[in-house]
Amino acid sequence: MTVADLQARQRRLEDLTRGLSREVAMWKGGNDPLLYLERRKYLNAIQDALAGIESARVVLADVVQRLGKPSTGPVAEPVPEMIPDEEVL
Repeated sequence: MTVADLQARQRRLEDLTRGLSREVAMWKGGNDPLLYLERRKYLNAIQDALAGIESARVVLADVVQRLGKPSTGPVAEPVPEMIPDEEVL
């Protein structure tokens, strides 16, 4: 899986989030045949799904950002511990 694949997945999750958000807005109007408790359960389930999708999108965004960062170059060798001159002799 490449960075481009991850970015495409991230965009699909964003689209899904927008669609589910529209669904929530539409159902909050209350102009439907559902009873109040049925509507609440449905909306809670949709909002739980939205939270999960948003969490997944954030994880992918972090991964894409990490993979997209340019390399900082070679890792420097650690500096050897300094030994006082008295101990060397």
